[in-house]
Amino acid sequence: MNDQRPQERLRLSHLPRMYKELSMVKNSFLAGAFILAFAGILSKVIGMFYRIPLQEIVGDNGLGLYQEVYPLYLTFLILATAGVPVALSRVIAEALAEGKRGAVSQILARSMVLMGGIGLILFAILYLSSPLIAGLMGNPHLVEPIRAISLSLLFVPLIAVIRGFFYGHQKMMYVGLSQIVEQSLRVAFILIASLYLVSLGEDTDTVITGVNFGTMISTMLSLVFLAFLLWLHRRKQPAASVSVNREWKRLNWWYDREFFLSMWRIAWPICISALVIPIFSLVDSFLAINIFRYVWHVDGLTADTWFGIYSRGGPLLQMASLFGSSIALSIVPAIAEAKRQGDVERVQTLTKLSLRFAWLIGLPAGLGLTAVAEGANLALYGDIEGTKAMAILGVSAIPLSLLLATNGILQGLGKEKWPAKNLVWGVLIKIAATLLFTSLMGIEGLAVSWLVATSIVFLLNIRLIGRLVRIEIHWKFDTLYPLFVSNLMLLLAWGTTEAVGYLLHWKARMLGAAETVAGVGVGLIVYLGLLLIIPLIHEKELDWLPGGGRLRTFMNALRRKKPSSSDLR
Repeated sequence: MNDQRPQERLRLSHLPRMYKELSMVKNSFLAGAFILAFAGILSKVIGMFYRIPLQEIVGDNGLGLYQEVYPLYLTFLILATAGVPVALSRVIAEALAEGKRGAVSQILARSMVLMGGIGLILFAILYLSSPLIAGLMGNPHLVEPIRAISLSLLFVPLIAVIRGFFYGHQKMMYVGLSQIVEQSLRVAFILIASLYLVSLGEDTDTVITGVNFGTMISTMLSLVFLAFLLWLHRRKQPAASVSVNREWKRLNWWYDREFFLSMWRIAWPICISALVIPIFSLVDSFLAINIFRYVWHVDGLTADTWFGIYSRGGPLLQMASLFGSSIALSIVPAIAEAKRQGDVERVQTLTKLSLRFAWLIGLPAGLGLTAVAEGANLALYGDIEGTKAMAILGVSAIPLSLLLATNGILQGLGKEKWPAKNLVWGVLIKIAATLLFTSLMGIEGLAVSWLVATSIVFLLNIRLIGRLVRIEIHWKFDTLYPLFVSNLMLLLAWGTTEAVGYLLHWKARMLGAAETVAGVGVGLIVYLGLLLIIPLIHEKELDWLPGGGRLRTFMNALRRKKPSSSDLR
């Protein structure tokens, strides 16, 4: 795309015709991203609130022990699964674009064989190396919790394959539903296991081991549920599309070395680039405890407690950056399909929209978390320890959202190796920033290191995208106005939380919940109101959103004008 003629370059402000031509694909891109974001937010809310009773059951020490193991598991989980849904969705989308519908079942079967084997290997590695890993992390009590959670690696790769199948067909509703069910099962089994083991008088190490074993049971049941959804999907297909050629009993129908190598070439860089959150968290796990102990000179129990307090912001950071990751999952098959069909204008439009919406949603989400950090901390954990770190993590969610979205764009463009290369630089920067800022600032320094590392990786990604895709950025409209509106929202939302805290004298958790709800409510009203009144979004772009017609009517009512059919400015 670098050698395209100037007249072929995208000028979003003069492309009403393009939006009309793309009407057939708009619902499958941003609508899919919103479905995944909604399911992700609901899953994260479920995942956040279980920490309240879990902390009450096992204490800050137990929560810190759990959080030391979880990033390690998450890293192996990403290694086992992350590249597969994206790679598989790309392969299936390309096959469907070429009319090779009959090959999809064979792609699915071979992917199951490949990922089942990878899951078995990674399980063995994590299980057998648990004593070495626990020693490197400076906590020998982690051996059994690591072994218990490693069992989940036998099931999650197969879950990833089925989700990749649905991504490729752009059936995001099935994916979102499975995420909610999986998280609900996980939370249920974690709380049941912790309550039961504490009632027996078991020590903290045994309780956390049981909690991780509950995670394995929930993943096994989630696989059963996804298999049921797959059966429902295939049942609805025309007979010609689901009747697998009768060669499925032959070994070469399931096993093909060239296919495995092709999937590996696509998946491994995607897998590495998907490690942003877990590998940065893993850097925290390996370095933070040792920095607390040897630089700040505290004992092991205090170091675990400090890390547990810092870890409170992790789920909120992931929630604030969810739309960026949802765009990344939704955009890959959309751009891959457009690129395979040689539709340069569609690739450019999808790229522009991905960046715009990642900014328009990631910016207020991150600053909104910063505004309500104290109330959210109080509501979830009963005190305000670690609030500054949580607020800084909120700001970090902004470059993290953009980083995740740009990863998806590059992967859809077939440049999946570059996000992985940029992540290597990000890890090196994260290590250096963690050592520097945590030694100087404590747990707040851990949060600052996230902000530094994610910002630099995003800048590396966007620089490459600028070389591959010609998009026009209107700096005032696309960048400065949203930044001004979001900071105004931050001030008003924070002021609201302070006013609620001053006026009400409730118990800690209730007061924190009231501050959070009030701050979020004011923030939403201010940002969405100004988004539509100014407006910060083109009327034509509303067509890409679920419920866009209603939003257009509401926007015109706010601006006191009749519905307009004018082209983009």
